[in-house]
Amino acid sequence: MMMFREVKAALKNLLEEQAESRFRVVGFQRQSKNSSEVLNNDRLVQVYYSEGDFLKSAGRMKGSKTHDLTLEIDMTASAKASVDITVLDSTTASESQKATALAELKEAAERADEKIDELIEYVYQIIMDARNEKISFETGEISSRWISRITKDVQIEHGDIVVKTANMKYTCRVQEDVLGSIGNYPDPAVINSDVPFDNTGVTVENEI
Repeated sequence: MMMFREVKAALKNLLEEQAESRFRVVGFQRQSKNSSEVLNNDRLVQVYYSEGDFLKSAGRMKGSKTHDLTLEIDMTASAKASVDITVLDSTTASESQKATALAELKEAAERADEKIDELIEYVYQIIMDARNEKISFETGEISSRWISRITKDVQIEHGDIVVKTANMKYTCRVQEDVLGSIGNYPDPAVINSDVPFDNTGVTVENEI
């Protein structure tokens, strides 16, 4: 298995081991999670490999290759509004009802924002803890680990639920061994050992 896959698995395991009851670590999924699954403290963290650079200046033509990889850490949290905020799009709701719903939307957004900020803090503190620098690898197998960027997305409303998401970029450097892929090469040529040769290496014509 290539190192970028091992780093991804190790980072997920580290977060799972130290999540306690603060969040859940799940596998990478392109489809969005149902917002009702991430209410309250049931916050979600997803880890996946997004890109890698194989710097020619830091590598060699033969042997292992230097791989500067990036893992994405997606985080999701949400909060439930105490009133029906869908009335904001209603054509029959009164101004008073809309004002109440708007105020509650802002309150729910504030709670969701606080939850995502806490989640960012939890994940950052776990990963950047000096005791976790090597994750589960031996000295020298992983280096230059860093959280290079944190971003927060705009909020999304799903009915009476407000969802907040954030992303963290984890970068590090590893060495990838090139072992080849068995089965991708043609069968070696078969040499017929039955052809007779004399002591000079000249083929001897068979007599009839």
